[in-house]
Amino acid sequence: MTGQFQDIQYRQNAGQPDVFFYIPGQPSPELTPAGLPAASLIATGSGGFFQLGVHWDLNQSQLQDLQQYLRRQLPDLTSAPQLAMEGLTVDDVKLVLQMADGSTDVLATSASAGFPPFAALFNVSLDEAHFAQASMALSGREKVMQVLYEISRQSLVSCTATISGDARPDLQELDPGADVEACRSQVDSSIANGRLQLTVSGDEAGDELHSELGDRTIGSAKDHAAAVLQRMLAGAGDDLDAAHLLPSATLSDTRSIKLVRGADIGKWFSGGNTIKLSVAASPAPDASGNIKRSFKMGFDPKDFPIAFIQVSSGTAKELLRPPGFSPVTLALDSAKAVTITTNYTDGGPAYQVQVDARGEAPLTPQQLGFCLVAFDGSARKQSGATQIKIRVKYLPASNGSQDERTINWRWGDWTDSWYLVSRDSGLGGVLEYSWQETASDGSVADHPAVKTGETQVKL
Repeated sequence: MTGQFQDIQYRQNAGQPDVFFYIPGQPSPELTPAGLPAASLIATGSGGFFQLGVHWDLNQSQLQDLQQYLRRQLPDLTSAPQLAMEGLTVDDVKLVLQMADGSTDVLATSASAGFPPFAALFNVSLDEAHFAQASMALSGREKVMQVLYEISRQSLVSCTATISGDARPDLQELDPGADVEACRSQVDSSIANGRLQLTVSGDEAGDELHSELGDRTIGSAKDHAAAVLQRMLAGAGDDLDAAHLLPSATLSDTRSIKLVRGADIGKWFSGGNTIKLSVAASPAPDASGNIKRSFKMGFDPKDFPIAFIQVSSGTAKELLRPPGFSPVTLALDSAKAVTITTNYTDGGPAYQVQVDARGEAPLTPQQLGFCLVAFDGSARKQSGATQIKIRVKYLPASNGSQDERTINWRWGDWTDSWYLVSRDSGLGGVLEYSWQETASDGSVADHPAVKTGETQVKL
């Protein structure tokens, strides 16, 4: 059983009728402690900066509403519906802006956290035109800015092909000693002239008739029909009725299905829940061209190997120190870049990056030399694997810190993610991983080591 409640898709587990898998609807904003969208828009002289946190999942209220709906729809359930998200992979999260001339620009593409609630954070620098459009969306104008989650999921699809009709004329036309190839040619000819009928049903029917799986299924049904004709010619088909030929074949395969879930950001700031989002201008330079700017962390640094962070420009220097990494304020020359120097507790060298003195966006893990990597085995779980063990090595190309870990998946959603010290704006090296998979029948398959420069790995 499948269905939709509000914008949430769900399906019932055939083997466990009390278990339901769901696919969430629209993405939602991350919220501040005050319950407002976690967004900020900072104006500068030539544009500005935009920051927004989003996620894609069901909150507790939505889960309860879905459970109550299923209980009303299916009163014969023996227990409360058990809900679980489908095995999904978020490929990309995009921030899209429609311009005044009707064109569409992708402002940024972010990787999600790799596991529910698939949180993503955007930090975007905007020119004057894009800033004006973003301001409209954050003032409640709809159909201007949207966030899109591009998703893929593994699904088992099947196809059944059936050949029916009166095969007696075919038996008369065939030589009694005809081989299976001649019988197959006879089947093709009879289908072509309409004496035998070919029907295809299942996930690969209709527009998918000529897909690879559909072609294989049709071929298998024709081979079956040819074998039946050969048995009849040999006199071994006493249990078969030539007047009502009905051979069929059913094949299944795992397919990657692409989905997109989007939300109109303007709606988060409009209607009865209008949010007064402050749009603060960056401090104007004084007569000597200096400004005061604060620097703060844009994430929780508790589990990051950071010894301290130095913020400097010219003679102005300040440190963000553990454990709180409290914000610091510097008097800066607005025309000079600011150097962010991150020092680590792992003994490796410091990492530097430069930022605009006039910006106000908080510091991100990427600016501090960290790279998020994620492994996703949900497709293997959907395919019937019961356990996976992965060995992952990070091999830096330059100053990154080597990292090695083992991932064991048996329960849960079979996803994992963590930050590496890459001392680079990206991965700055490669990941080398090997994995061992246990199938549902207990057999074990070892997969040799693979190297990749991608930060999002899907098994």
